Amino acid sequence: MKRGISIDDLPEKYREQVRRQMDMPAVVREAKGSPENKTPAHTSRRREPNKTEAEYNRRYLGGAGKYESVSLRLPGGSRYTPDWQSVEADGRVTFHEVKGSYRFHSQGRAATAFRECVAAFPEFNFVWAVREADGSWSLKQNRGGQNGMS
Repeated sequence: MKRGISIDDLPEKYREQVRRQMDMPAVVREAKGSPENKTPAHTSRRREPNKTEAEYNRRYLGGAGKYESVSLRLPGGSRYTPDWQSVEADGRVTFHEVKGSYRFHSQGRAATAFRECVAAFPEFNFVWAVREADGSWSLKQNRGGQNGMS
């Protein structure tokens, strides 16, 4: 007796969605039943840093930062993914959020999540970095155990 359903029992549009969510190789048949006409339906694309984030990594982290390597679950249930993670010489972990001079509408939400993360995780260090229009950098550091950004 067969229990449950398999991915192949689902309609095609749902099969591809389930495969993507499970990171399974997805295949779309262009001609029905023709195995030689297989093309990838979804290629997982790893996010890469933008120019501002990459410059920050080179300039302040010596190229050793790990890009979007951690996602922190906040007390309210939302998640926060800092741009960079670095490990200091004393072993403490520092998370870096990098912003450009152009203010996107999402920056306010990012700042709120950042402040919430600083309060929720005092065991980590945090840096809020903004590249100004003139090319200079404004860095606000929060060492673990402090409230707010300094």
